[in-house]
Amino acid sequence: MSASFEHFQGWPNEAAVSSTHLLEDTLSNAYQFQAEGYQHTPVKLSVQGRIPSYAAGTLYRTGPSQRIVKDTPKGDFKIDHWFDGFSSVHRFELTPTADGSVEVAYNSRQNVDTLVEKIRSTGNYGQVTFGQKRDPCDGLFKKMKSVFTAARGLSPEENNIGVTIAPDVPGLDRESSGGKSKCKTLTTFTDSASYKQLDPETLEPLGVANQDSLHPALTGPLSAAHANYDPVNGDVLNHNLDFGRKCVYRIFKTSRATGQTEILATISGPDIKAAYIHSSFLTENFMVLGIWTSYIASNGLGILWQRNIVDAISPFDPAHKVIWLVVDRKHGRGLVAKFTSPACFMFHSSNAWEETAADGTTNIVCDHVEYENLDIIHRFYFENFLSTSPKAGEFLKSHHETVKPHFARYRLAGIPTTAKPAHVTTSPAERILTIDGPLLGEFPTINPDYATRPNRFLYRSEERRVGKEGGSSGDL
Repeated sequence: MSASFEHFQGWPNEAAVSSTHLLEDTLSNAYQFQAEGYQHTPVKLSVQGRIPSYAAGTLYRTGPSQRIVKDTPKGDFKIDHWFDGFSSVHRFELTPTADGSVEVAYNSRQNVDTLVEKIRSTGNYGQVTFGQKRDPCDGLFKKMKSVFTAARGLSPEENNIGVTIAPDVPGLDRESSGGKSKCKTLTTFTDSASYKQLDPETLEPLGVANQDSLHPALTGPLSAAHANYDPVNGDVLNHNLDFGRKCVYRIFKTSRATGQTEILATISGPDIKAAYIHSSFLTENFMVLGIWTSYIASNGLGILWQRNIVDAISPFDPAHKVIWLVVDRKHGRGLVAKFTSPACFMFHSSNAWEETAADGTTNIVCDHVEYENLDIIHRFYFENFLSTSPKAGEFLKSHHETVKPHFARYRLAGIPTTAKPAHVTTSPAERILTIDGPLLGEFPTINPDYATRPNRFLYRSEERRVGKEGGSSGDL
């Protein structure tokens, strides 16, 4: 490696560079975070130590792969934002052996090969993305033309859907394993209303559908990549966001027992804004949707003009409060309460549960990792976090405090437990616990046995210096 090559704060992230480029000693911005090569046929991995037999099963992981398409008619095409990296899936099959340990077989696949080849031949992405910058040569006519390009006409290998992954999601009736796998279906999701089905064994893309295939009322283009799963019966709950003169949120539930989808609440109003929402909360009897201060311009229509979510989000305004919507998910009462709290943004919730108040009403406690504004979204442009980018230091110097995560616990008090309220009131949410960064970390999770119940321990991914452990737990 070149001795003159310097990394921001001496903290290299060349671990995300392909081995070929390391050998060529070309640690340039262009080739970092450029995963190439996939293992389509399962291979046995060597295991150091011993994996206990109770861990046997199949582990799936999804995430961005390559971000550079070389030698297009316009030169090298580069993905701008980490969240837009071409999606891939990794499969680890853990099989118990006679001695009580576990063998591991691995295969993987990039599931947007057709999209990559189209970019290779044209130099254009041509789809709505999370944060990809538009070609400055695109004029008014080309932008307007792209508004009316139907994403539904894209093939499975053109749809870049791969933020989360789940087996056997209720409501998806298509058998995709052919009886070869322990799970019948495998599905990937993103922050849109589209989802992609894969073969659970080979990971080949099989088809793409939209939420209106679950229920005809779910016509909006956005949803949350992280749905809520009932820990008792396996039902799935999420929201669908529709755009227009006024935006409409539809909270829905898909039954694992029947595969049928039910609209629990349809919510709109002058105080209800279209927002980028990545996850929500689930308790024993309620789903809670937080409308963060990540409003999309023109009630969502800004995405059609900007062609990406990041540029369509209005500038953060601390005067715009968060609105919490509490929806009854078991007794047909729809929206039962609304709350407000100071402006903030959140990617990931960790848990929520109910408590009975002294007056017989219900209090809900919600845990999540939050940020004081939207700077964290811009942090994940490659130019702002690659250790070789001059802008990485500039960005952190000016946004050091605002990109720190904070654990936050809120109490939503006084929710009626029986009758449907004649008028849904709005009350202040109470922030009852804060744990500040910078070592808090992200991707919070808990022991799943405590979902919808009070939990003491929170596990999260933590950003550390090279050579130190990358994750830890926290005692709440």
